[in-house]
Amino acid sequence: PCPPQTGELVALKKVPLRRPEDGVPPQTLREIKALREMEPHPHVIRLRAAFAQGPAVVLALELLVGDLGGLLRAAPAPLPPARVRALLAMTLRGLAHVHGQR
Repeated sequence: PCPPQTGELVALKKVPLRRPEDGVPPQTLREIKALREMEPHPHVIRLRAAFAQGPAVVLALELLVGDLGGLLRAAPAPLPPARVRALLAMTLRGLAHVHGQR
């Protein structure tokens, strides 16, 4: 069953189950568990819901306007050092938060 509709726009990540008879892969369960237990942080995406849909698990994630890959593809090459430092600082803050949450 799908989660209740809230009207919030979300990004959907569909994780196909290669062998549905084996259940949800452990790495997917770890991702869901970690995101559910994560305290909010500006540099870590939030999980809004997780549900089964046919032979797949769907994660409804906070919708962001873009991602790091898209930003890097659209930026002039090479990036100015100040921009590299800012992006790296945001990434490391998010990573530190995730590690701090165990």
